[in-house]
Amino acid sequence: MKTKSLKISEIEKNWWIADAEDQTLGRLASKIAQILRGKHKVNFSPHMDMGDCV
Repeated sequence: MKTKSLKISEIEKNWWIADAEDQTLGRLASKIAQILRGKHKVNFSPHMDMGDCV
């Protein structure tokens, strides 16, 4: 079985809008950090910039 590595052109970036009303600051900050890093995606790779924009 071979390991598949994505190319930069195959990475899809999306925009997210965060509504902070009635949210705990720490929990919101950690969720936004995961989105910026790209950890919420199935094909996450720590050596590639896969994060979305917030």
